[in-house]
Amino acid sequence: MKRLLSLAAATFLAGANIANAQETPTEEAKGALTISGYVDAYYQYNLNNPESGLNQGRIFDTKHNSIALGLVQTMFTYSKGRATVVADLTFGPNAELGNFGNEGTAKIIKQAYLSYDLTPKLNFTIGQYGTHIGYELIDAPLNYNYSLSYLFGNGPFYHTGAKLNFAASEKLGLMVGVVNGWDGLTDFNNKKSITAQAHLTPVPGFDMYVNWIGGDEYNTLSNFGNSRGSYTSLYDFTSAYQLNDALKVGVNAAYGHFYSGTSERNPEDYWSDDASWGGGALYINYASSPVFGLGLRTEYFSDPEGVRYFGPLQVASVTLTGDIKVADGNLNIKPEFRFDKATDDFFESSNGLYTKKTQATVGAAFIYYFSTE
Repeated sequence: MKRLLSLAAATFLAGANIANAQETPTEEAKGALTISGYVDAYYQYNLNNPESGLNQGRIFDTKHNSIALGLVQTMFTYSKGRATVVADLTFGPNAELGNFGNEGTAKIIKQAYLSYDLTPKLNFTIGQYGTHIGYELIDAPLNYNYSLSYLFGNGPFYHTGAKLNFAASEKLGLMVGVVNGWDGLTDFNNKKSITAQAHLTPVPGFDMYVNWIGGDEYNTLSNFGNSRGSYTSLYDFTSAYQLNDALKVGVNAAYGHFYSGTSERNPEDYWSDDASWGGGALYINYASSPVFGLGLRTEYFSDPEGVRYFGPLQVASVTLTGDIKVADGNLNIKPEFRFDKATDDFFESSNGLYTKKTQATVGAAFIYYFSTE
């Protein structure tokens, strides 16, 4: 027995020495700092000419007939060895909208997290980071369409928590995490939510993500009411396939469910004890040349009881966006036309009443991206 223990100890020490030798280079490894960011501005004209000057149902491109600043972002990424630290800061009108769950000076924080590779296949991340839910992102340079979908707008945008990412193989990745909830730097209640993701790559260029978040999210700040014992779950599927150098097709589908199994229901919650929302979107992007392309998004979204941000809504939307690249690809000019049609009166008219079933906007966005890499 002692020989076995001695052999096990020797094996462990030898392995530790090998690992230390691998982690101790001949020269001290230096960290790498990357600074990147972007500035975006836009102009949108709403054919309804809304009296409020706002585009109803939009997330960031809310201004009608006004040259508007969107977002100013600066991201610092420092990597050394197995560790990476990210400080992703945003400023401007859309910063408060995107980071609305943060308070005070923390409003500028879009992401701030530490990531560490425990092994070549297992990564640990803790802090505030962007959500795994959805096809689109807050960052304008990373989306083909400038205006964001209803699926994106009904969130979540980000989480504060911890997660493990495991690269099981070249074709399968897994993630599981624990977060404070939806869109908040701190916890809105004393309950945590669980996140999970499976990333499949059947063939090169074809990615599929199956995403989920679930937990007790009661609190008016999270827009799920104030009913203790309630449970919120969101299932999300995204997929993208690069058919060739010019053509890319993407899909996003989501289904959310709110259930209040308690007698402590807040009477101010106008939705039922068992409500749901969801929808789907199709993306087709075509690059006719390195400097010009077109992107089409069609979408249907349904929130019949108004569980999420916009109140009761069932709407279909079509968005056509051009993509013109100049200044060595750093400056993107995106002319865009969008048409929304709701089942009921939802959009604002020129007299200030929400009596329109349709809304059409035309405009353009200007996005400049930079990086020290």
